[in-house]
Amino acid sequence: MIKIVIIDSDEAERHKIKNTLSSQSDFDIIGIGKDCYDAIRLVEGKHPDIVIMDIELKDGDGIGLIPLLKSKSPNTSVVFFTGLEDEEHICKALIQGPAGYVDKREGVLNLCRVIKNIRHGDSYISSQIAPKICSIFSRMAQGGVYPKIISHNTQCPAKQPAPPGISGVEMRIIGFIAQGFSTHEIAEKLSITKGTARNYISVVMRKVGVSNRSQLALFAIHHGLVPV
Repeated sequence: MIKIVIIDSDEAERHKIKNTLSSQSDFDIIGIGKDCYDAIRLVEGKHPDIVIMDIELKDGDGIGLIPLLKSKSPNTSVVFFTGLEDEEHICKALIQGPAGYVDKREGVLNLCRVIKNIRHGDSYISSQIAPKICSIFSRMAQGGVYPKIISHNTQCPAKQPAPPGISGVEMRIIGFIAQGFSTHEIAEKLSITKGTARNYISVVMRKVGVSNRSQLALFAIHHGLVPV
């Protein structure tokens, strides 16, 4: 069973998420809360596998909670389920390294699929915001305009050859991830199984020295693997 905590300030939204997730036989909803205080209390007390959390909460910003939640329950993955898609919030969220960033327009049924994939070691960024991520990192790579959360002193190196030890297939996978493709889509593009694609992604992240897909997207921009 996948143990899940739901945090959302909107009561109707909380019930909608709970009702849909509860229909899944392998999901166990072990806590529901409305604010940062509830998130901390439930994670510390129940150690869920997944926290589904909106970014804007009644008593603060959910983004800044990730380090604290991780310190209290290191094996808990945080998935943002939010309607916010402005660049500042996207950057602030991805810098913290959540397991997923799901746009609410995709619906709760898609959230169910995302949770199952994340539990198996995948990560997820909504296709609606993937182009914005590439745009942000492109401007960073060019030394251009930055979202407010990113310091203008954060300079990115010029495009450079890929480091040794990265194969042609791995380079393609990095490019696919930077363009927002899911593990399933990458597997289809390369005519391999989803499990093999997931293994490739884990190996690539380890070789490159990053911990999430947003960091890998920045790596791709540096090395010219996606259009700037």
